[in-house]
Amino acid sequence: MKRLLPVLLLAASCGGPPEPVRRPEGDLPGPTFFPLPGGNGEKAALPTNVPAPDPLLVAGDLLHVSVFRQPDLELEVRIPQEGTVSYPLIGAVQAAGRTAGQVERTIKERLAQDFLQDPQVTVTVKEYAKRRVFVIGGVTKPGSYEIFPHQRLTILQAVAAAEGFTDRAYKEYVQIVRRRGRAEREVIRLSLVDVERMIARGNPEADLELWPDDLVVIPSALRTAYVIGAVNKPGQVEVPNGARMTVSMAVSNAGSWTKFASTSRVQVLRQTPTGEQQKLAVDLNAVLDYGRLDLDLDLQPGDVVWVPERGIF
Repeated sequence: MKRLLPVLLLAASCGGPPEPVRRPEGDLPGPTFFPLPGGNGEKAALPTNVPAPDPLLVAGDLLHVSVFRQPDLELEVRIPQEGTVSYPLIGAVQAAGRTAGQVERTIKERLAQDFLQDPQVTVTVKEYAKRRVFVIGGVTKPGSYEIFPHQRLTILQAVAAAEGFTDRAYKEYVQIVRRRGRAEREVIRLSLVDVERMIARGNPEADLELWPDDLVVIPSALRTAYVIGAVNKPGQVEVPNGARMTVSMAVSNAGSWTKFASTSRVQVLRQTPTGEQQKLAVDLNAVLDYGRLDLDLDLQPGDVVWVPERGIF
């Protein structure tokens, strides 16, 4: 099973109870479908394709740093798991979660502050670690799929890599959760039915280009939750009808956590039937080490359990 990563934020809240969501033709058994943006079941307009920006650095990227006419300050370093690199004279510099240009400006400013006059700093990425996009929900093989920096991958290509839609997928209400910074997220809403229609009419630009770390959410009628992040077998878990499925149970079903997991900072990302977005914290250390079973949150269909890694997010 391919490895999934970080972080799902769902739709914005609405002012009142949602109107019934229009389902595709045919009777689809399953739980109540959680309505998406706005809570009224309306399809979103096609978004505009925006070229991917410079990729954010991640642990494993190999950086080369040089300063004009300062050979003693030349450095080649691979970003470690904790996300910071040690640079001569100035010490620790945060690299993961930033662009190479941002790291370059930080080094320049800190050198200029105490050591050099107007230093000319250059930071380049000599080797990129693997990046991925994530497709979950109503596809045959939900999971993570490799995407190379500066290489184009569209949403329909990602769905094809996931072996297509299931017969219970809601193609009209797709969301892309996109990272805009270390903590900032953007939710893009679109109808893949409209995208396919536009492509058939000769408009291939309607197929939205994905960025590294994008999370594509395709709603489905199945009673499933998702476990992503620092677990051994990320993916779907069934939420039984009439029986409990807690966070600790779901993580156990995902093969338990990895040695890099921060089990005290687990989060459950949820959208309520009224469209409200929730982020619920769960301390698995307290649940398992101290017997605080009251803190072991019951999951609902559509929940995303995120087990973060230490020192990165």
